[in-house]
Amino acid sequence: MRALIFAICTLFAGFAQASFYAEGELISSFQLQDQFENEVAVSAATKVLLFSRSMKGGDIIKDALEQLKVDNQHSFESLVYVADISGMPSLIARFVAIPQMKDLPFSMGLDREGDVTKMLPGEEDKATLIRLDKLKIIDVVIIESSEALLKELK
Repeated sequence: MRALIFAICTLFAGFAQASFYAEGELISSFQLQDQFENEVAVSAATKVLLFSRSMKGGDIIKDALEQLKVDNQHSFESLVYVADISGMPSLIARFVAIPQMKDLPFSMGLDREGDVTKMLPGEEDKATLIRLDKLKIIDVVIIESSEALLKELK
């Protein structure tokens, strides 16, 4: 009887854990609005997807992308940056954060509800770089600094 109870608990514990996309899986294409309310799409043409779940992760990506823009060596055509801002209070997002994002020299898709990006791999206070080939995940790298992200992007 104990073995049966253990097996059932183990089965339900597996369902309770968060499940993220992993290498080799196909992600669904999606669209979000950016800080200018323009459409940003992750599609079969996307080669690099940058993702952040927190402000610190966003700062890592922001610093790296600003440096790449200054270096002028990188094409942003196949790169998409997406941020999950669902944890941010809506008034702060609307009146403080998004107006500040409009000063950035690049577009970022904003997941305001957290539903679109919930399956994307990521860790709090870190950035995620996901390499894609026709929406198939080739590689996932969790990054702790803008320097490390720059190395990955170059």
